[in-house]
Amino acid sequence: MQSKSALCGVLLVSSLWTGSALANDTFIDIISPSTCVMNWGKLTQCSIAPKTLQALPFDTAVPMRTVIRRSMTGNCSTQYPLEVTLTPAGESGVKYPYISMPEVIIRGLDRQLLTSVQLADSSPWTRHVVLSDTCRISLQVQWNQVDVDTAEQAMAILQKLETDLATKKVQRDSLGYLVEFSSGFVFMRELANSFFTQLTTESIQALRAQAVAAGPIIFKTSMGCDDGTLTQVEKDLLAEFYFLLPTLGEAGDWTNPDGSPKTLLDFLGPEAKPIIDKLAARSTPEALAQYEADYQAAVQQVAHAEAKLAQARTQLAEWL
Repeated sequence: MQSKSALCGVLLVSSLWTGSALANDTFIDIISPSTCVMNWGKLTQCSIAPKTLQALPFDTAVPMRTVIRRSMTGNCSTQYPLEVTLTPAGESGVKYPYISMPEVIIRGLDRQLLTSVQLADSSPWTRHVVLSDTCRISLQVQWNQVDVDTAEQAMAILQKLETDLATKKVQRDSLGYLVEFSSGFVFMRELANSFFTQLTTESIQALRAQAVAAGPIIFKTSMGCDDGTLTQVEKDLLAEFYFLLPTLGEAGDWTNPDGSPKTLLDFLGPEAKPIIDKLAARSTPEALAQYEADYQAAVQQVAHAEAKLAQARTQLAEWL
């Protein structure tokens, strides 16, 4: 690897495999002959150009932090409070007095992965400082480290992911039940309508009317006919038939006051109508298609949560 002094202010990125996350370190010269002017054996008129530092993106299931460490050699003694400001994309800047502090930690929103940071000189004294020509200061940006220090913290992260997975499974299962119910309601409504239609055909209505008219005749026949035309067994069968005729009901039971045939909703009565209408409105083909789409989305969310939990276990293995 080239030495940092040979980079002349150019960023060097080296890829490292740390646990399950691909991290990359960025090195930046802050104070060196490449950023200052050499005058009479001193480093003067130093200038730190603004830079956009970028990291290699990768998937992570756990919180991340980025650590900036200062490397300082030679005589860098100065009374001036030199500093740079590090600003993650979309976040507030963090001031880093790099001479007095060996390192600083920055985090993205909700401790998410950082992909870029703006570095800018925020000290008015940088151009006025006079330093020994032996002074060398550089920053090492250790991108996106697992933001965990203890086993308890690691377990808390896993617990949160497990709870999220359990919640998503409940949501998925509830949507699955809704799809099944909607499909089942449509089937049972069609089946009920089919049975009801069979019970209200013209021939069945005629049978009911004839049963009412013929009932007394059948009863009289079953009780009479002592001339031997009917045996006692036949009389008993007629009597049993007579007593079963009322189960057919009367034709008027199946018609509205205006004489039109009742629908299933008419037959069930006004109390049932709001309930059936509400269920029917939620069981249309369009509603069922939406339920199925929501269910498939929930299935994908569960799969994503399971993969995230598995990845987190790998990333947190050294703390568990």
